[in-house]
Parts: sequence; C-alpha cells; structure tokens
Amino acid sequence: MFVWEKDSINEEQRNAILQDNSVLLVACPGSGKTRTLTYKIAYELSRLKSDREFVIAITYTNSASDEIKERVELLGVDTTQLWIGTIHSFCLEWILKPYHLYSQRLKKGFKVINSFDSEKILTALCAPYKKEKITYYDCGILAKTDTFYLTCLDTQKHSSLEKILEKYFDILEKNRQIDFEQILFYAYELINTKPIIASILCKLFPFILIDEYQDTKEIQYHIISKILAANKGASKTLIVGDPNQSIYDSLGGYPMAKDELEKLLGFPLVPLSLDKNYRSSSAIIEYFDYYKTFETPIVAVGSDKNYPSLITFNSGISVDELIEELAQLILLNVEDLGINPNEICITAPQWVHIASITRKLMIRLPDFSFDGPGMAPFSRDIDNFWFKVSRIALTEPSPHMYVRRLRWAKEILSELDSAGVDVSSITNKEFLKICNSFEIIETDGLAYLRLFFTQICEYLEITVTNFPLLDEHFNSFFASSESRIQRLIEEGNPFIDEIENFKKVFRQRDGITVSTIHGTKGEEYDTVIGFGLLDGYVPHFNDSNGVENSKKLLYVLASRARKNLHLISEKKRNVHWYYAPEGKPPTSHLIEYDFKYSTK
Repeated sequence: MFVWEKDSINEEQRNAILQDNSVLLVACPGSGKTRTLTYKIAYELSRLKSDREFVIAITYTNSASDEIKERVELLGVDTTQLWIGTIHSFCLEWILKPYHLYSQRLKKGFKVINSFDSEKILTALCAPYKKEKITYYDCGILAKTDTFYLTCLDTQKHSSLEKILEKYFDILEKNRQIDFEQILFYAYELINTKPIIASILCKLFPFILIDEYQDTKEIQYHIISKILAANKGASKTLIVGDPNQSIYDSLGGYPMAKDELEKLLGFPLVPLSLDKNYRSSSAIIEYFDYYKTFETPIVAVGSDKNYPSLITFNSGISVDELIEELAQLILLNVEDLGINPNEICITAPQWVHIASITRKLMIRLPDFSFDGPGMAPFSRDIDNFWFKVSRIALTEPSPHMYVRRLRWAKEILSELDSAGVDVSSITNKEFLKICNSFEIIETDGLAYLRLFFTQICEYLEITVTNFPLLDEHFNSFFASSESRIQRLIEEGNPFIDEIENFKKVFRQRDGITVSTIHGTKGEEYDTVIGFGLLDGYVPHFNDSNGVENSKKLLYVLASRARKNLHLISEKKRNVHWYYAPEGKPPTSHLIEYDFKYSTK
C-alpha cells in the first residue's frame, strides 16, 4: 500500500485520496491539486488486485499528463499499470484501435490527419467563398452524440460552411482519415452501439481520474460515463476541477452539474473541495475572488500570504505606449521588487498580439530573455512521430531530464513497433544511449533535425518511404515547420531558424514568459502582467455568453499571480474594424470593480 510522509498533504487532500467512493472534487487555484492527483494515482495503483487492471487518468493537455506521470514516478511507484493522457489519446488507444472493425466508417482502417494537413484541405475548400469572407478559422466543428455542429457564430455563413465541411468529410473518408473531433464521435458511436466494449473496459479500469472537468465536452462525459456505468459503480472515479476556470466554452467545454453527472453515471458522487490556496498572497486572492462565477471559499495559507502585493490597473495609455509601459513594469518588478525574470509572465487574450509584442520587447530590453509557446520555430503537432523524436534531439542528457527522456524513448520505440519496425532488441536505455552518441555540427535548426532523424534511421536500418505513417509524418513535420518559420521571420524574428531557438522549446522555463490567458492556465508566476483587456476581447465580440466568460478569463489571469498583478486596458487598439474603428473601452468588469489599486 502506498504511504506518504507525515505532513506532506493536508486534511482536505487526504480525504480526497483515501475516499473509497467516487468523488467530485472542486479545487481552487493553488490548492495543491496536482499533488493530490499524483498521490491519489499512486494510492490507487498500489490497490490494484490484478496485473490486467489499469488506473486511467485523463488530462486536458499532454503537458499535464507528462507532469503528473513524472511526479508519480518520482514517488517511486511502478507506473506499468498507469495509463495517462488526453481524451483523444484514450479514445484512440482503448476504443478505436482495438474495435474499429465494428465501425462501418473505420473498418477498412484509418489514420488521424494532422492539424497542418487538415488546415491545408479546409483552406483550399474555402477559396471559392472569398466574397463571403469565409476562411479556415470559420470551419470549426464540435462533435456531439448525434452529429457535428458548427462553432462559427455568424449564422449567415452556415449554409456555405456546411457545403465546405461535407466536401472535407468526403476527402477524409476517401483517404481513410479522421480528424480530432471525429475521434470523439466515432469512439462514442462504437461504445454506444456495442455495449460489450464498455463491459470489457470497465473490468480493466477499477479507477478513472478526470482532470479539469470544467473543460470537458458533452460527448466526453458520455464516453467515460458509458464505461463507468457498465460496472454499476464498482469502478470508481475522481472528477476534479474548478468551475470558475471554465474558459473553453467556445470549444464546447463546461462543468457538468453534480446531479447531471450522477444521472449519467448511475451512481452518486461524494462532493469534496480543496479550499486552501498555497500560491497567492491574501491581496491577490481578495482581488480575483471578485470574479468567481461559482461560489466556493478560497483561503490564503501559503508562505506569501502576507506579501505586500502590488496590484495595478492602467487604462490611460495608448496602444503606441504599450511597449514602454510593459518594459517599465518589468524593470520595476526585477530591479525594485526583486522578482526573478523567470517568474514574470506577460499575457493577453489572443495570440495575434503576442508575437509582435515579444519582438518589440526583445529590442527594448536586450538584456532579458523572452519565452513563449508561440515562439516555437517548428511544428508542435504532439501526435506527429517526428515531433516526439525532436524532444530527445533537442534536449541535453542531464540527471534532471533523465526520467523524462527515458519515457520519450519508450514512447518512440512503441510508435516504431506500431508502424511495423522491428525494435524488439532495443531497450529504452539503449535507444537513449544511441541518441546521445550523435554528434551533429549544424546551426540551422531544421537541417540539424534532418541530420538527427537520418542518423536514427541509418542506425535502425529504416527506409522511411517503406513505412507510410513515418513517411507521412516526416513530410508533414518539415512542411509545417518551414511554414511556421517563414511566418515568424515575416513577423520580425530573423534568427528564429537557428538551432539555439529550437533547443529553447524544451528547456525549463527560461526568461519572461509571453503567452495567452488560455496558455497560462495551470501555471503560476510571481508577477503577471495582462494587457489587451478590452471590451471586444474580454469578452470577445462574438461570444454569446460574454459577460460570464470574461469574468472567468479575468479570474484565471489574476489567479496565476503569487505576488504582483498588473492589468492594462490600452486605448486606441482596433479590436475589430467594424465594431470598434477607434478602439474599445476596458472590459466592463474592470470598470465596475470598485477596487483600490496600488500606485507604482
């Protein structure tokens, strides 16, 4: 039985971990949720009664999966019987791959189309509709239990979009491909029409954990509930999240109410909560508490709870003065407040603002480093085989990276085996040793990766063109990367293609982070600086539930901060040429909030 050191968790966390019944756990920001999940997984692994049983953990992102699995491994727990990943990965691994022969659409075989190729197809199909101003970005779909729904809020475009998507689905079917939303749709179709699948799986999974349930789509709730309900409550679940952080409403994510969940599952859930915030100062918590849309207590208990936080709001500067204002806030925090630059985050509602801001700040503050996912110079298609290889290619052998790189090696060998390559004689450690032995002198990032991939293929005696999946992924990886690099160069990053910029992507946080509010979810920093907080962005002018969703965005933004928070609603930014040709006012919540902000 897994045991932990005394005082390593609090009473709330202990109750959630030791609860024998299924639980709905509401966890406030900074409450030690990840630690609780890690210990719960370790505890449930130690309770397995058969080597044919698995603990399942479904996370919202792959990075969350990696972090949790690494933490479990560091506890010294055997993770052989742990499966952890996103809902899409779960559906592929446990439903579509084993049971696709029962699907009329998939029975002749299928492969998942990558985002780059999907965008290419949709962009070409949108070309004849230029007069209607239809682009790839209008082509979003949401899978539900009955069919696919358009996410474009402009209903005048729907008739044309339906024609585009009908052609898109025809192309995918002809190529025996499915996209991400189809993964969910066909997984649900299989598990709904063939109840035996759920009956088999529920016997394999005595425990299923669902993280970030507030971002879960309706069809995802139905898929998991079919499995859990099949075992009539004998399989347990821990469903955890924070309804106040439900910021993926536009993608179909929402926190299902407890009574609805129980109706789907067919058994009751024990309601528990984590209310103690170990992250932020009392002042920061008092500030973001105002933006709650779901009532739950939040108590400051961390070492920084008495920190004299600086919380500012500036709506007086113009967009032309923004860079200087951001620079001054960075200097204030680093030079006057003693904040480490690695613990500063600059965030905005949309990616469109991030690249240009980063470039200008690099020029204004040449002595500082800036880091952000939007600056990655190569394809980050996490399901692409060669992206997975690039993680090892671009990281250095070191003690703190060893466990992670070993896990990546195992994943690569598994993918090679699935593709038909005989790697039965190579262990994870041997593969890692092979990769570490390559000596490549090349300053161009893509050229470096080509050489690395070539050396792996030569060592394993692989001719890539003989393996369709590897060949398709290879071509897609480089085509997507070349396109991405060209765009970043055009945005003013002339050296983005250098190998050092490639290697930065997988390093631990290095420099001031620049990201979107959505991108910072789950992270924390000493100082958070948010800009672009304007009506039209927060809420977005197309958001049908904008008032509530903008509160949630501000809640997420503010709750990332440990010590200091700076909010900016710059003037004269053209949010949208039609709605706001002269700029928009601050988001209404900032205007209405009667808070006594700090002065610098």
